[in-house]
Amino acid sequence: MLSAFGAGCVAAFLLRRFHSSNHTKSACGYALVNWVQAMLGSLGMTTVMDNDYGHRWRSWRTVLVYCRLLLYVIGLLWMQALILSRLDFLERSSNRKYCSRCFRRLVLVQAIGAVALTLTLGGLVIYPQITSPHGETQRLIAIKLTTLMTIVPAICLCNVVASIVAISSFSKAFCQLRRISRLANGTQAPTSAKSALQRTKRLAGWQAVGVSFSLVFSLILVPACLVVIDFWHIFPWSENVLLWVGWVCFFIQFLDPLGNAFAVLLLSGSHRLTKTEPSQSIEWPCRPKPCDQNTHKPTSEDPSWTRKVEELARRGMTLQSLLQFYQTKIPTVQGWTYAPEEHKTKDVVRRVIIPLTSSEERAYAVSSHNQDGPRRAQVMVTHNWGNRFDDLLAAVLADALQECSFNLPARLLKQDTALLQQLLGKMGRLDATYWICAFAVNQHATICHSNPHDRDPLSNLLHPVCHCSCVNISDPDGRSVESEVNKFDDMMYHLATTGKCRQVIAVDKSLDLFRRAWCVAEIAEARRLQMDQSLKLSSKATLQEGAQTLENLDVREMQASCERDKELILARIEDIDDFNAKVQALIWDPKSGLVASWAAMDSLQQIGEAGRLIKWGLADAGSGRVWKAWETQG
Repeated sequence: MLSAFGAGCVAAFLLRRFHSSNHTKSACGYALVNWVQAMLGSLGMTTVMDNDYGHRWRSWRTVLVYCRLLLYVIGLLWMQALILSRLDFLERSSNRKYCSRCFRRLVLVQAIGAVALTLTLGGLVIYPQITSPHGETQRLIAIKLTTLMTIVPAICLCNVVASIVAISSFSKAFCQLRRISRLANGTQAPTSAKSALQRTKRLAGWQAVGVSFSLVFSLILVPACLVVIDFWHIFPWSENVLLWVGWVCFFIQFLDPLGNAFAVLLLSGSHRLTKTEPSQSIEWPCRPKPCDQNTHKPTSEDPSWTRKVEELARRGMTLQSLLQFYQTKIPTVQGWTYAPEEHKTKDVVRRVIIPLTSSEERAYAVSSHNQDGPRRAQVMVTHNWGNRFDDLLAAVLADALQECSFNLPARLLKQDTALLQQLLGKMGRLDATYWICAFAVNQHATICHSNPHDRDPLSNLLHPVCHCSCVNISDPDGRSVESEVNKFDDMMYHLATTGKCRQVIAVDKSLDLFRRAWCVAEIAEARRLQMDQSLKLSSKATLQEGAQTLENLDVREMQASCERDKELILARIEDIDDFNAKVQALIWDPKSGLVASWAAMDSLQQIGEAGRLIKWGLADAGSGRVWKAWETQG
């Protein structure tokens, strides 16, 4: 009963942190299964030599025994699933192989064996109830022995092999982090990098310890249970030997729930989290109903409108092309010098994109300057033109590098672009295609001939206007077929329903994006269309410092390039107050909100941080190039 109490305490502890993350919920579920199994074991052990579930429960003995065995197998597979989630996340974040595919196959074999075992033993429980037990006892025992001695060892063998694979993978990560830590010490890495390496190195070590605990107890519990529960009367052992075996098996069963409870606590990382309460915010479903094509009404049924929408959707640019633009196009502009700390996206559009495409009078994405040519967008980038262009590109790089914040990519973009390209090439991400309005929209049909207020932040001079022959389209009612800035919602619908497309939200350091009407409208539309959304911030501090400014967002007070655009957006919203409430939930909801990933890290997210450090550390390879650009990421 003491072991059940300990397992129950761990289950209660995890239950108090149930809402911290989906990963913590899964760990809590395993802890509850482990606790119930421990309770059944405690009820059965009336004495060391007796596992008959007492006189009161004797008639239910077989059912209780098989229930415990079923819970044991469920717990076995559940623990393996928890480990698999860590290996998958470690591989994705580090861009290295840690045998997750092999581990997944071993778990699948165990699951198939568990189903076969459940069906067989279930039949053995039901069969004696519907037939005469006379003359069948020895046959049933033989079937039971055959089943248990074949399927159970096979499951256990796969479990042992899978656990060894997991231990070796976490040990490999630990050794890599230790080597990276030593190299970082030799290159005078900043204190923040060293402390992060030490922290994740300990994490990888504790993950290996947790899996080892689970392996040891799972490996020795099964034979102990087989001996104690059902079969020790078969062996011709003396009374002293039986007593000794009984005590050993008793302590094994006593320690097993405690060991597994300790293992899941280590693997969950919940001992580092604070208690969280269920969300009371307005609900914006995490998984909205599938988007029905009949629920979206295009602004126009004109075939020319549809062709323009499809054309816009094919104006994505590869990451290789974006980097080529940054490295070769921006520095060669005559009469203008780019200042990364000062110049914004609107400055780059006025001084680089519009002049370069003036002779062709086309969008940059379809011009001859785009070395890889236009492609169907895989990722739509939502951003505001008042954001620094370096930060916009860094947010895109952060997405390609699977980084949550773009601080490090932004620093490397200025200091070591070659290293970024090298790493992106190894990850196979240079061909990833992004849709950015500054490149995808033909600026010669929208803004090139007029500039009422855009000034260079250094010279304070108005940016020059373009003298091409193209006519800027006037679209007062938002229904012009030729206009390319009134079809974003239709284009998003087209991308979401004709293939995979994600949304990256590139947030500026002042969080002005959330006060731009078009940006918020795009974010809300992407959520409605069930597009995967990823928030890219400079750092966690950016959100913490500007959080109060977002608490009372109202679409009626948001800004747009012109009042007409704002009126068009508001006209499409049926209930503005309801829309405002949903925008708040979209941003802040702890379960499905855009900033939920910035909450306290559990073990799964910490494993991602370990993989991230492995990725950057191996890319640095002792040169110190990464650590020179490193700073505290919080």
